[in-house]
Amino acid sequence: MKKRLVTMLVRPQFPKSHCHSASLSKDLSTTRIQSFFTSFRTILCGGLILLILLAGCEPKQQVDHLKVGRGQLLNSGLAVDAVKHLKQAEIDEVDKTEPRALLVLAYSHGLSTGAAKAQGLDAEFKSERAQRLAALGDAEIENLLQILVRRSRLQKDAIQVVVDKGVDAIPALFNALGNVEFQNLHGDIIEMMYQIGSDGLGLMVDAIQNADTSTAVKVALVRLIGRIGEPQSLEDLETIHSDIDDAGLKMEINVTLYRLGKHEYSTVIVKGLEDDDVNVRRAAARAMIHLSNYPVAKVIKALQDTDDSIVTYAAQALQNQPDVQAVIPLTEVLTGKADNAAKQAASETLRIHAEQKLTRGLTTRLIKALISGKIADAEDRLRIAQLLRKDALMKQIKVAMLVNPQLAYDLDRYLKLTETHQMVKGELRWILSELE
Repeated sequence: MKKRLVTMLVRPQFPKSHCHSASLSKDLSTTRIQSFFTSFRTILCGGLILLILLAGCEPKQQVDHLKVGRGQLLNSGLAVDAVKHLKQAEIDEVDKTEPRALLVLAYSHGLSTGAAKAQGLDAEFKSERAQRLAALGDAEIENLLQILVRRSRLQKDAIQVVVDKGVDAIPALFNALGNVEFQNLHGDIIEMMYQIGSDGLGLMVDAIQNADTSTAVKVALVRLIGRIGEPQSLEDLETIHSDIDDAGLKMEINVTLYRLGKHEYSTVIVKGLEDDDVNVRRAAARAMIHLSNYPVAKVIKALQDTDDSIVTYAAQALQNQPDVQAVIPLTEVLTGKADNAAKQAASETLRIHAEQKLTRGLTTRLIKALISGKIADAEDRLRIAQLLRKDALMKQIKVAMLVNPQLAYDLDRYLKLTETHQMVKGELRWILSELE
């Protein structure tokens, strides 16, 4: 009997626990994805809301207190307002030099204008100024000098701060004198040192003896010592005088020694008017303003010098000792090729001579020079016209017209046909109207 083989397909049976785990894993995966998208939506919405809020708000800008305070003080003179910003700038800025310099200037300006008193801050400003002035160093003084170079409404206050600092400001002023950056401020620097006065004489002498000091600065300091007029520097200057070789500087010291009482130097000073060295002649000519009873003939001769500074000094000196022999040389300076300073000095000296009735024939000479057409510069013609309308010369013109009526006709014709400058025309019209 044959056996039959029966094949049966049997479905595999997995444990129930395994099927349940697979199902749970699938559910957890779905939950995590849903949670992720929910969180992402929340973050995205939050970010969008934050962006919207930020877009509607402008960021707060930081105030540059130094810039604001500087502008309020130097441009507008608002000292009280500027102090608030500058005090904060002193805290904020790494370099404290500028805010500290501006603060002492602000306190000074607030006091000098009365702005501090008007707001009940007078005592505070005085106290702060005194404290800050005492603490002022060379760097702050240099900053004040830079402000002075730029010129502002606070010029007087800045100068007064430096002067009130006294002798401690002298070294910074010396440095500025030798610095081309402060070239336009040299006159003010000299004036500040003059106001500081005799307390600075010792430092001035030291600077003159210092080999590193330029000759120009030495000359300025020697002149300043003479102007201060204190004899305590006499011995030092005489020592310097014997040790130096520069002829121009030596003559400057001669002049200062004379001004300090050593009148025996007058002879060598007068002799210097004819020296070959132009710097010696300049110093000697300048000294004539200070000398008493100088030889007039030598000063008149100096009016013919080729150096305009010497001509200027000589013309100024003749204001102290008018002389009829000086009139023609002074007229030649006025109508010649000298610079404006020399011509202006000659004009003023001629006016003084006219007032003392020492200028016979001057008005005729000036009118003829004016209408000749040879004076090309309108400024020169204006200077002559302005001199002619001075009272003493107008009297001479009226007398001259009586002798020579043609002079008025020639002047009128020149005005109508030749002169082109409006200011000169205005002066001539006035002169002619006074002659009618």
